[in-house]
Amino acid sequence: MTSAPEPVRVSSGLLQGVRSEYDESIVVYKGVPYAASTSGNNRWRAPQPREPWQGVRLADNYGSPCPQVPFGPMNILPNQDEDCLSLNIWTPATSAAADDKLLPVYVWIYGGRFIAGSGSELAYEGTGLASKGIVVVTLNYRVGILGFLSTPELDEESGHNASGNYGILDQIAALKWVHENISAFGGDPSAVTIGGQSAGGASTGIHILSPLSRGLFHRAIPQSGQRYSRDPLLSGLAPAYRTKEKATKQGVATLAEKGVTSIADLRKLPLDVLLEGNNKNDNVWGNPPFYRPCIDGWVMPYGFEESLDRGIQADVPVLTGHNADEGGTYADPEFDEDDLKACARQKYGPLADRLLELYPRSEAVDAREAWNQAARDNSRVTTALWSEQFHKHATSPVFGYFYTHAPPARQGGPDAPPSRQAIGAAAPENNAAPKLRIYEKAVPRSEYTYSKIGPGARYGAFHGAEIPYTLNNLYAQDGYPYGNVDYEVAAIMSGYWSNFIKTGDPNGGGLPQFIPTADDRIMRLGKDSYPIPLADSPERIAFWKEHLAAQKPW
Repeated sequence: MTSAPEPVRVSSGLLQGVRSEYDESIVVYKGVPYAASTSGNNRWRAPQPREPWQGVRLADNYGSPCPQVPFGPMNILPNQDEDCLSLNIWTPATSAAADDKLLPVYVWIYGGRFIAGSGSELAYEGTGLASKGIVVVTLNYRVGILGFLSTPELDEESGHNASGNYGILDQIAALKWVHENISAFGGDPSAVTIGGQSAGGASTGIHILSPLSRGLFHRAIPQSGQRYSRDPLLSGLAPAYRTKEKATKQGVATLAEKGVTSIADLRKLPLDVLLEGNNKNDNVWGNPPFYRPCIDGWVMPYGFEESLDRGIQADVPVLTGHNADEGGTYADPEFDEDDLKACARQKYGPLADRLLELYPRSEAVDAREAWNQAARDNSRVTTALWSEQFHKHATSPVFGYFYTHAPPARQGGPDAPPSRQAIGAAAPENNAAPKLRIYEKAVPRSEYTYSKIGPGARYGAFHGAEIPYTLNNLYAQDGYPYGNVDYEVAAIMSGYWSNFIKTGDPNGGGLPQFIPTADDRIMRLGKDSYPIPLADSPERIAFWKEHLAAQKPW
């Protein structure tokens, strides 16, 4: 029988870990507090220090998720609580302790539109990646109204004339905890990679730009996060920040909505009252969440374009990209040529005819596929243009990717247990069904939107499809009939990710050569991984560069 791991000492006391249920060579520490409870007077304050505990704390259960209203296929534990700022650690260091070599660290930040999510979701189980010689950390941070409320009163309280980014401040506090304590788990505080997907990718992008995060990480993996600073999709996707003026105006309106006139009164309200309306959308194109990060002059001093023009970003290696069937692709099989022309005119205006000439419908390419070819080229070009902006004031490599592998359909439906997103899409007239983004009303196919789904089904290499492959944890994903090809893709993807986490370069271990992103090439990832053009012709690449350059800056 494998012996129990020895307790380790961190800044707050002694911790007793347990062995992973998936691999006994990996030790797991769950629910490790990195800051104090966020309840009471700590609501809408930067995270505060945690009081030490006495004796040995058994770290065998995940901490409480931060209060939220989960949506879609999320697997959120039911014990929500404002005492939620905890993290989880998976380490193989017991087997590496003999040579006293500290291991690279990967800190994963969850997605969920900045309104939901937790570090304990099975989608982020860390044993598989830890088995490759990495200390893996997941964390909880405040979301929704509790994480992203901004008001003039909170500005004044902060001492920085800044409010509205408490969830990001939580992440920074967790990174500081990692910097101070991770060596106790065999991790190297000078070799920390941060990463995440969707809102986690957007968070990673914020840390790349934020002066407050400088020195706390050394590599970055924003998945479905980085786009060129003039890409219009930034209006609806996870990086869709608010201006300070808008965030504080919305905050004042929130106080009125809750029937109070001060933050002191708001701090006294019960959680169920606060969480009413937590998942509502903002009334701008793309329907981003109402509660989301903002330019506050402190955590986020400037917008994306100004930050990169000023060169305030961390000069660290970056691995970033998008999936083939996200970022504006349509899944609706009824999308026809008339819809294609109508949506093209709405999106591209005077360039619509040129778009339709470059991406024509034909016998071999139906209207939906013509639209999706264009959207996929947009995803590749936007990554390359972001890399170009990054390199105005940085020399570290950017490894851009385009992920193509579609996982098998989940048994019982794409989001089984029953998909709330699918319910909202299939029954838009049913006000009782939870709805997100475009699902809040029946959107005609001829109206250009961020996405158009099919009859309830996820489509191809959808948003988030790559996560279990990169984290090497197919074993933890319930209901997916994975086959040999899926395990091959997981070996490739987690191989690239683990190489990058260890060295800042995804290459090595006999994997196909992963090229840094150039102005005409990007890396295709999936069962077959190799460099591909940003688009199939120079004319298409030129179109996207012209179109994107003419848009408003973010």
